[in-house]
Amino acid sequence: MSENKNIAAVILAAGLGVRMKSELPKVLHCLGGMSLIERVVRRAAALSPEKIIIVTGHKAVMVETELSKKFEKEAFRKKIVFLRQKLLKGSGRAVQEAMALIKKHAHAFVLCGDAPLFREATVKKIFSVYLKTRPECLVVTAELPEPGSYGRIKRGKDGSVRSIIEADGAQPGELAIKEVNSGAYVFSVKALAAAIKNLKKKGSKGEYYLTDALENILSAGGTVSAFRLKDPLEMAGINSREGLAGAYKILNARKNSELMASGVTIVDPANTYIDESVKVGRDSVIFPGIFLKGRSIVGKNCRLGPYGIIEDSVIENGCEIKFGCCLSRSRVRAGSVVGPVSHLRPASDIGPLAKVGNFSEIKKSRIGRGSKVPHLSYIGDTIMGEKVNVGAGTITCNYDGKNKNRTIIGNSVFIGSNANLVAPVKIGAGALVAAGSTITEDVPPGKLVLARARQVLKNIKR
Repeated sequence: MSENKNIAAVILAAGLGVRMKSELPKVLHCLGGMSLIERVVRRAAALSPEKIIIVTGHKAVMVETELSKKFEKEAFRKKIVFLRQKLLKGSGRAVQEAMALIKKHAHAFVLCGDAPLFREATVKKIFSVYLKTRPECLVVTAELPEPGSYGRIKRGKDGSVRSIIEADGAQPGELAIKEVNSGAYVFSVKALAAAIKNLKKKGSKGEYYLTDALENILSAGGTVSAFRLKDPLEMAGINSREGLAGAYKILNARKNSELMASGVTIVDPANTYIDESVKVGRDSVIFPGIFLKGRSIVGKNCRLGPYGIIEDSVIENGCEIKFGCCLSRSRVRAGSVVGPVSHLRPASDIGPLAKVGNFSEIKKSRIGRGSKVPHLSYIGDTIMGEKVNVGAGTITCNYDGKNKNRTIIGNSVFIGSNANLVAPVKIGAGALVAAGSTITEDVPPGKLVLARARQVLKNIKR
């Protein structure tokens, strides 16, 4: 086994998170489509560790169940091991209890489950620096203009770390230090095993601090070096709802900056919300109020918004998604127009060169090339051919109270306004369905069908 790969990622996720004021464990709170802990696990998995040890505690069953479900299909799932912290008394105690698993490896990368903002490239760089320099411990640090309650990094003349001073026990001169401890570390497991043994309770809560292990390493003649983050925001931990909102702003600003640098126009970045996993092609324009979520892919030269939600959908080149649309697990093919105020439910496939317009809803349906559903219609469980025109108020009546049934509409069909197509039913190519008709039987190609009562005039009785 290569020593470079003989690493255990250790993720500390046992805390109570009382400041979140929630029945949900802090690490399961959602940030940009993923829980905090999911983000951290995915960052750790990018290192290809031999094991990912997740230390749980508060509502451990809930955390473990959620992560097992989330990572069920991931290749790294078999590397994950859950360890329940018996005594919830700090990060040092968590690592002590996990040592039986950690000591099987040469290196340990310790991350906090509530610090989800590390970039993948940063995590890889941290470990690369550790392997090149080989200290007994590499602590990840950052410089903050207002260090607040973070532990201060005290360095020696040679630049090595001499101690980590907790803010509540620091002297005035030490409080002036701007470099702080992020809470992320890479350890030589041999050094960690010796250093973690004799931790002592500290503070008003009687907790065991992992920072004391660094002090023990130094006392034993080991070396502790620092990796200073270029972007201090990466180390941010989430302790409150306000912190969660701040983290979302950070992630959103990162993604929007990345897209704009690649040739995407975002009219108002502060009011445009795009998940990290989303891809957008060059020369597309995104107006304010758009949410692009999940694994959505947007092609080149598209226009999106203003306002709307696009989730796990594919928008091909040259499409326009107008004001106020909601798309979920759907495909909009090249040159098509959707909206304003349209709803594409899962398994909708539109176009190319098609139109779905005002207040129209499509569900599990194929809308063919050049076809139009311009307004006020519901099309469900339907296969629609090319160059079909659907009049306002048309409904495919796909549900009979027990089963969903399919409607098939051939090429070049014209459907008049306020028609009801009661599935299962087939409308042949080139047919014309008269306005106000309720169609319950198949219509042959090229025929005009009327299915409505004759108009009758009667005197009004006063």
